[in-house]
Amino acid sequence: MPYTPRPTAATDAATLTGITGLAFDLDGTVYLGPTLLPGALDLIMALAGAGVPYLFATNNSSKTGAGYVNSLSALGLPADRDRVLTSNDVAVLHLRRTGLQRPFLLATPDVEDEYRDQGIEPTDDDPDSVLLTFDLTLTYDKLRRASDLIRSGLPYLATHPDLVCPTPNGPIPDCGSFIALLAEATGARPLVLGKPHASMASAIGDRLDMPAERVAYVGDRLYTDVRMAADHGFVGVLTLTGETRREHLDSSPHVPDLIVETLEDLHQRLRRTGVLA
Repeated sequence: MPYTPRPTAATDAATLTGITGLAFDLDGTVYLGPTLLPGALDLIMALAGAGVPYLFATNNSSKTGAGYVNSLSALGLPADRDRVLTSNDVAVLHLRRTGLQRPFLLATPDVEDEYRDQGIEPTDDDPDSVLLTFDLTLTYDKLRRASDLIRSGLPYLATHPDLVCPTPNGPIPDCGSFIALLAEATGARPLVLGKPHASMASAIGDRLDMPAERVAYVGDRLYTDVRMAADHGFVGVLTLTGETRREHLDSSPHVPDLIVETLEDLHQRLRRTGVLA
């Protein structure tokens, strides 16, 4: 059956009125590789100029929060550490809450250092858990050690379920693909902390300091971005600048509240509904 919008999303006003803050996915939404996507700069500058709270919330755990700040600033986007939330940040919160302080961490060296700076001590020596991130330095030795530890019964966590990461040259294997590989090797699947799950949704609300129904979450993926919005009370805005095409909506159980072609399109709609003056 072809996709039809929810009745409550029939107009921009019904969808966006009452929104007081926005959160954005990054890869495929704000940029693709080193290139800003259409309308991203103008929209973020308009939000900053109008004092509308906004947040960049990404599942991509291959980089540190500081690395994202540097990348966004280099693209001309106003960003500081408080405006960047990664699935690594959510993982740190979970580790602290559960008392897991010594994970076997599959991550890039910079990300390992970020965990140490947050009081988490990655180790191969008697770890208390296994934490899988989008490790661009993944090796067979890491996979073999992780498999042994997972089979031993240690708590097993992953930052996010994205199967691929968009790049200018096409999608590349992401953390969800690593999860699938380890599932075949161990029969186990991790507790996933990033989008679309509650840990990330709660962290977004906390960072913006507002209830979910006041937040528009903008992303390009149905099974993470749109699903999180629907499951946790955000207004879900799907942008067609990344992974999702309109034809994908026909077979998806995850229904956005609003679809925009680009962030330029969203910018215009926010102006029409008075979210931006």
